[in-house]
Amino acid sequence: MGSTHTIGGPEGRLFLPWWSWPLAALAGVLVAAGSLSYAPSGRLNVLWLWLLWAGLPLLGALASLAVSTAGRSRPWLFHWRGWRLHWYPSRAQRWQMLYYLQLLWLVAGVGLLLGFSILLLFSDLAFGWSSTLLNSETPPVVLFEWLSMPWRDLWPAAVPEATLLEATRYVRIAPSSGGVERAGDWWPFLMASLVFYNLIPRALLAAFSLLWWRRWERRRGQTRVRAPELSSASAPSPSLRRGRSDDWKSVLALNWELRDTKAPVLGVSPWDEDEQMLTRLLGSHPERLLWRVPANRSPVEELADLVQRARMSGVREQGLWVLADSRTRPERHLASWRHFAQAHELTWVSDNE
Repeated sequence: MGSTHTIGGPEGRLFLPWWSWPLAALAGVLVAAGSLSYAPSGRLNVLWLWLLWAGLPLLGALASLAVSTAGRSRPWLFHWRGWRLHWYPSRAQRWQMLYYLQLLWLVAGVGLLLGFSILLLFSDLAFGWSSTLLNSETPPVVLFEWLSMPWRDLWPAAVPEATLLEATRYVRIAPSSGGVERAGDWWPFLMASLVFYNLIPRALLAAFSLLWWRRWERRRGQTRVRAPELSSASAPSPSLRRGRSDDWKSVLALNWELRDTKAPVLGVSPWDEDEQMLTRLLGSHPERLLWRVPANRSPVEELADLVQRARMSGVREQGLWVLADSRTRPERHLASWRHFAQAHELTWVSDNE
């Protein structure tokens, strides 16, 4: 596979500094200390703590999985406030980013659990719940029973019962109506929620993303174009072949992340669909193939894999037509695509040749 213009270490790998791990753990401890600091009411709202410690992390894990697996477009972070960073991570890099992200959140969750345990040991925490809309304990009891299903048989003491909800309901207009005898009995439920809805999903998702990251790394290695080894350390690189666009008008054209023509589009769907489309298009056994790419995109490894697959299918010559627009920076974008064409022995197609 050819070189890509990404950030990170060798072969596009991404690395995190060592201090990011203790910083994530410290952030978790601080979140525990901040969320367990008492409000003026003197009670810690169980519903808010569950949402902060378990609900939102679970939704975040599912959202990060969806973003990493859906499509091949640029991550949303690079569109923020119009900041246009020209980096399109490969499939392997997407799974690698998801893996490191889940590890960071997992370390932060362990810090949160550690901070919660320390506060349980050295302070007297009083929990309660309140609602403006619910006038009885029955709906919350059903809700907490559903939330406690993952550990119902493993930790029965962490399943809130109706008497606990009745004893710890806080009414703002009558603060003395709620008892304090059982105000500390909510901690098993919160700890179990932290483990089953935060730590375990993060750990499973980290393991899942690691497996897929390794899978895509192996898949890329199998399709990597390996240049023959030369004895000279200063071996010359292949020269860039050039051609006129008029000579490629009747050639089968494929668009890469380009939707403004009627030619088949690749690079915007999952990898399996791109492979199937390319295999179907190569069924007619063309001898020449033209790749049309937008100049302001960066060369990526998936395109290099498809170029190699087309070559292995019998395509004798492949051309690269880079379409420029007002956002194109010739000294950067065109230079990257020229290097890509030269590395993969593609004909550089333009109107001026």
